[in-house]
Amino acid sequence: MTNEDVRPWYKEPWPWVLIAIILIPVLVAAVRLSIYREYKVEMVVDDYYKKGKAINQEFDREKLASEYGIAIFADITDDSIVLDLNANRKAPRPASLIVSFYHATQSVKDQSVMATQRADGKYSAILDKSTAGKWQLTIEPHDKKWKVQKTITLPSKDKVLITPY
Repeated sequence: MTNEDVRPWYKEPWPWVLIAIILIPVLVAAVRLSIYREYKVEMVVDDYYKKGKAINQEFDREKLASEYGIAIFADITDDSIVLDLNANRKAPRPASLIVSFYHATQSVKDQSVMATQRADGKYSAILDKSTAGKWQLTIEPHDKKWKVQKTITLPSKDKVLITPY
C-alpha cells in the first residue's frame, strides 16, 4: 500500500453512516420537542377524583333535563344560532341560555355565547367564530340547573334536535 491508496476519512462512506445513525434520532427528538411545546395537550386532567365527582353532577343535570322533557331544535348558520326550546310544564322558562361549542381536538376554537329570548319565545345569539367541523354542543340555562348536549358536525342543512342523553 502506498500513500496514494489511502483516502481521507471524510471521503469514506462509513464514518458518515455512523454519524447519521447518531444525529438523525437527535434531530427527530428536537423537532418533536418543539412541536410538543408549541401544541400543548390539554386533554389530560390532573385531579381525576374531583373530575369524577363533577361528572356525576353532570349526569344529575342531564337527568333533570330529561324530567323536564327538554328538547331543543337548533338552527345553526355560519354566524348565528336560533334555539327553539320545548319543555313540559314543570320546567322553568329561562330568560337566557348558555350555548357552548367545544371542538373535538382544538380548544382554541371553543366558544360560548349567551342566547337571549326573543319575542316569539325562541332564543338567538351571534357566534364569534366559524363553526365548521365536529363539535360537542352544550346548552344550559344561565343558572346551570339542567344541561343537554350533543355531538354535531357543521355546517348542517337541517335543524339539529338536542335532547338529554
